[in-house]
Amino acid sequence: MSTKIRIAITIILIVLATILLLGLGGFLTVVFTLNISKQSTNNIKHENQTIMNMTSSTCQCGCPTIRPEITPRIVNGEPAILNSWPWQLLLINFSYEGIPQYYCGASLLTPKHVLTAAHCVFGLSPRYVGVIPRVHDFNRSTWSRTSAYLAESVFTHESFDDRTGNHDVAVIRLLTPIVLDDYVSPICLASGNTTNEPLKAGDELVAIGWGSIEGGNRSKPDVLQQVRLKFVPSSDPSCAPLVGRGDSVRPGQMCAGFPPRAICFGDSGGPLLRSVTDFNGQIYWQQVGIMSGTVDCGHKTNFSDVYTSVSYYNRWILEKINAQSS
Repeated sequence: MSTKIRIAITIILIVLATILLLGLGGFLTVVFTLNISKQSTNNIKHENQTIMNMTSSTCQCGCPTIRPEITPRIVNGEPAILNSWPWQLLLINFSYEGIPQYYCGASLLTPKHVLTAAHCVFGLSPRYVGVIPRVHDFNRSTWSRTSAYLAESVFTHESFDDRTGNHDVAVIRLLTPIVLDDYVSPICLASGNTTNEPLKAGDELVAIGWGSIEGGNRSKPDVLQQVRLKFVPSSDPSCAPLVGRGDSVRPGQMCAGFPPRAICFGDSGGPLLRSVTDFNGQIYWQQVGIMSGTVDCGHKTNFSDVYTSVSYYNRWILEKINAQSS
């Protein structure tokens, strides 16, 4: 075989090998791109599915693994069973040095979204706001930035009024998602359309938090507390002076109480809950309110406590979550 023929064959083989390699490289690139896109799509679908189920009763929200037990004869609260309220979060404002400044309650909506009161986070930089799940004991020595899920964004209602407490609602988006398990899971939100299931006077509700157990000396509990309350209509004399009357009534606020049972200092931002039975007979918990304000922790007066109505702000809450999920 002549030298020229051997050179020609060599060149042809090199060209063919190059084409094959380029083709294989292009094929691998498409496969990985599809897998990445599919994974990204799955993540988006998972988060959107969580958002859609926030008002549903499929037990993807509002269903604790450990069933809470609430004594009907409690005076002003009682210790909760460990991990029986898996959506309850401890919200902390840290200083620049990482020292806890003050705390509130909050509730888990999705792995990356938290609901609380606007006055708990109003004016704060997200870098100093964090939430801690799986908290039961009230022990400040365990509160640290390293154990907290820090905020990426904090959204307080645009019309929040710190004088009247009106529009006292905020959504926090976390930097990293909270890992869900048997002891940490999201709560269902009260629907924006409550015509089929409106709260009625006397309906039983439950509030949870680490607020003071005595209004005067503001003594703190050793563990997470729960208290059985009742819904109080805005027209009731114990509620009307707090949420406005007639044309000045603030529809975003609601009342609950059963003096001397009440919330107290430190309970702000935590959830007010009701038990609901869905069309399949499944019992789950639904958040109907956000703890906002109290007159005197129910100790000396018959005033109810004030909460932000979740159903009234349902659309606003979902808009904030969806806007940050895209």
